[in-house]
Amino acid sequence: SIPRSAQLNPNHAGGVIDFERNYYGADFRWTGKELLPNTRFSIGVAVDKMDEDRQGYENFNIVSGEPSYGVKGTLRRDEDNSLWNIDPYLQASWQFLPTWRLDTGVRYSNVHYKSKDHYLSNGNDSDKTEYDKILPSAALSWQILPELLAYVSYAKGFETPTFTEMAYQADSSKSGFNFDLKPSTSDNYELGLKSQNQLGDFTVAVFQSKTQNDIVSAGSSNGRSTFRNADRTLRKGAEFTWNKQVWKDLTVNASYAYLDATFDSNVPALGKIAEIPKGNAIPGIAKNQAFIGLAWKPDQGFYAGLDTQYMDKIYVDDSNSDAAASYTIASIYTGYAWKHADWGFNSFARVDNLFDKNYAGSVIVNDGNSRFFEPADGRNWSAGISVSKQF
Repeated sequence: SIPRSAQLNPNHAGGVIDFERNYYGADFRWTGKELLPNTRFSIGVAVDKMDEDRQGYENFNIVSGEPSYGVKGTLRRDEDNSLWNIDPYLQASWQFLPTWRLDTGVRYSNVHYKSKDHYLSNGNDSDKTEYDKILPSAALSWQILPELLAYVSYAKGFETPTFTEMAYQADSSKSGFNFDLKPSTSDNYELGLKSQNQLGDFTVAVFQSKTQNDIVSAGSSNGRSTFRNADRTLRKGAEFTWNKQVWKDLTVNASYAYLDATFDSNVPALGKIAEIPKGNAIPGIAKNQAFIGLAWKPDQGFYAGLDTQYMDKIYVDDSNSDAAASYTIASIYTGYAWKHADWGFNSFARVDNLFDKNYAGSVIVNDGNSRFFEPADGRNWSAGISVSKQF
């Protein structure tokens, strides 16, 4: 638990978090196919709204002059937070040659944040901000052969901070929302091939993403994460997927992903957090991942499968001082599926981490107490039955 000494700071939000969050949204779209030859247009608008009622309380009561932990104590934070956006967009797809197609789009994204502080004992932290960006995209595809497609694409990305990322200041001496956190923008490029042939179905792609003001971890302590902006980051890599029906209902699926994610500029020191040098790996991201699965899957009757997954090591902090080790785990499953008219029946059983491997299933990035590693489950199983009917 968060000790009382840490909560003596008048700007501390307490050791207990209590909030209620509601989301509303709608997307309206019109599509026209006959306005121009070989061209399809779509125009629309996305509307979203989110409200949050957030409180913080001390996690103790004073009994005989000493703190008694594990209870909801005195109020330390009380605010209403809201955001909304109205994003219009336009899309067009033009088949300008029999085997060539151009897909384009543009979106105006605008997000508005507002926080109303009702706990004024440590000052009024009410504030508001807004972010906006015009986001173009384009993709050119070429149907080289009936079973082979090549494409190249570009898109401008825009990621605004979430309520969770803004909830706490990177500087622990301050209270209220972190309105200094900027949205990240990115330039994303991709080149790929897709094919369906007698050797199976496969996709292969190479990509690069250059990001400005990337939202990255500023530390995690006592279960709470803070965030800040990195001037530039770079992600580049490749992806490959393949599947094939090798015999009757026997299929094989495989995939591989390579992702090199690094800081592309020095990130200045912040409080107790040291400077991040250019070239360091972004923590929490595995450079290599692979999967292969073999399955017997008829439309009805007995089915079974075996999956194997590989995950590369994952750095736990910006300085790359330690890493969760790489691992390979396997899972096995079986079941029976049956269909009759509008009814469906499925029974299944599954064993994950088949060989009871000890490994870190996840990491807490930049944990302030160096408690980075979260162990995964050992060998575990599940079973169930589902019945469905279509109307």
